Amino acid sequence: MHSNSLLDQIRKINLEMEHHFYRLFSPKHHLQSLPEERWQPYTDVYETKDAVVIKMELAGVKKEDLSVKLYENRLTIRGDRRDSAHAEKRIYHQVEINYSEFERVIILPETVREQAIKAEHKDGFLSITILKEPAQAVDKTLEIKVE
Repeated sequence: MHSNSLLDQIRKINLEMEHHFYRLFSPKHHLQSLPEERWQPYTDVYETKDAVVIKMELAGVKKEDLSVKLYENRLTIRGDRRDSAHAEKRIYHQVEINYSEFERVIILPETVREQAIKAEHKDGFLSITILKEPAQAVDKTLEIKVE
């Protein structure tokens, strides 16, 4: 009796899987109706002697669709990669490019100059350079009391 119950469960799971595969791969199914994934552009953040540099891969994102804001030590980069042919009816054979809004928040060291930021959008990359505050000379001499 227990084995029949197990076989019935396996048959039920098999039927459910067939149903989902049929819905997914049927000719009437359009990939546009699938839920969108949140796109996160690849980003490098590094420091040089004088600056913090953020380089973000943004192929297909227009300059006017970007927003870069600094609040305290958080740099927020928002944008939207739009599909220019989205209104056309299409049948996809392969889908790998994400078209959607994105947001990245980069935590910066506290030693950056807020007024010394340069952003450039060129050749599919957004490059942001933020100058660091000059290192303060610290007197490392410590007087020790002799008892």
